[in-house]
Amino acid sequence: MAFENFNDFMTMCYMAPIGDVRCHGSYVWSAYGLTLIVVAANIVAPIMRNKQIKQTIRRKVRREKTQNESKT
Repeated sequence: MAFENFNDFMTMCYMAPIGDVRCHGSYVWSAYGLTLIVVAANIVAPIMRNKQIKQTIRRKVRREKTQNESKT
């Protein structure tokens, strides 16, 4: 499928064999956008979760260290 100009590419309009014009750009670009959001979330979520876990461990270690120091 070849496009005559950039607007045709963005709207994904083409001439069907029976002579009518079909456009499905909104579906295609929204699908690409949604896919990009899901992929980005799958990359960012584990990184953020890892940071949370490390912060929680640091807090627990600090708390245990202060408790052990106060006992002695």
